[in-house]
Amino acid sequence: MKKSISFQLFTALIVLGTMMSCTSKSSENTQIEKAAPKSSLLTLTAKQVASLGIKSSELTKSLMGMSIFANGMIDVPPQNKSFISVPFGGYIRDIKVLDGMRVSKGQVLLVVEHPEIIQLQQDYLEVLGNMEYLKAEMDRQKSLLDKEAGSAKNYQQAKSNWQVAQAKLSGLSVKLEMANVNVASLKNGVIQREQRIKSPFSGVVTKVNTNVGSFADPKDNLLEVIDLQHAHAELTVYEKYLKLLKLNQLVGLSFVDSDEKTTAKIFLIGREIGPDRTVKVHCHFDRLPKEIVPGSYLKAEINVDEMEHFVVPTDAIVNLGSKDMIYVTADNRHFIPVEIEILSTQGEFTAIQAINELDFLNRKYVSKGAYELLSTQNKEEE
Repeated sequence: MKKSISFQLFTALIVLGTMMSCTSKSSENTQIEKAAPKSSLLTLTAKQVASLGIKSSELTKSLMGMSIFANGMIDVPPQNKSFISVPFGGYIRDIKVLDGMRVSKGQVLLVVEHPEIIQLQQDYLEVLGNMEYLKAEMDRQKSLLDKEAGSAKNYQQAKSNWQVAQAKLSGLSVKLEMANVNVASLKNGVIQREQRIKSPFSGVVTKVNTNVGSFADPKDNLLEVIDLQHAHAELTVYEKYLKLLKLNQLVGLSFVDSDEKTTAKIFLIGREIGPDRTVKVHCHFDRLPKEIVPGSYLKAEINVDEMEHFVVPTDAIVNLGSKDMIYVTADNRHFIPVEIEILSTQGEFTAIQAINELDFLNRKYVSKGAYELLSTQNKEEE
């Protein structure tokens, strides 16, 4: 009787163990099936796996340098751009430059004339001519006051008149300097009928917004001059790469509208993230491009130091629609294409990262036969 009970117990344990083993495998398969839509889950027999030459490998990390690819444009800091306007209204008599022309600091850009400029010079000469009399009157009243022959009131009035005239003369002098009127020549009686608008620095004229004969108001931007010596590359880089960027990082640059290439180094990393989840990264050129045009587009490759990444054979990556994919598996029979991002390719190997980190958890990837799997999947979907 005891032997019968022992045998029955032993048999029950074997059955239970077999059921647990089946349940474990079933659980793995269920996890795979839950991880992907039925349309993307590919199930093969052992014979199919062998005939397609499919091999699976562990996902491992290795040191590999990577590149961040970005788009950008040539930009100039605000302090090196100048909108040219007139300090006083007037009619444009002459335009000395054209769009794209290089200019030097102090070079005449525009010639403007208006009766107001002439009136300003006349006012200056009148006040200047009256200054000698007012100074003499103030000194005379001071002398009389010292001799007790005059009143303090008269002296204060004379002094006030001289100070007011002095302030007015200083103000007119500043206005004349703004209009580029030669005050030294004006003191000799030479009145200019025009104001000459000069370039504040050496650079390139990028905009001409006026014509000869048109009236120029002080609020109008007539020209734009840019100092190209301070031109730099402004790149648009996705937020997720922010932690990989650092100052003085080397950047390779190529231009959309030319075959010229150059290098630059990062000197400023923006801290404001835009609505499209990007940041602005500013780079100084190691060598200015020959034909530099502000606003022109460029492509950048930012070199990143070696870091640990998941590395797979480049042949393990397939393209499904517009997305890069690898196939993952837990049992070498059920295969799921998961989206990945390519970080860098060196020779036959590519550094990748998962769009969803859970896709790589406790799974192998198809290291050989990925294209055969893709072909099989496409046939099943037809």
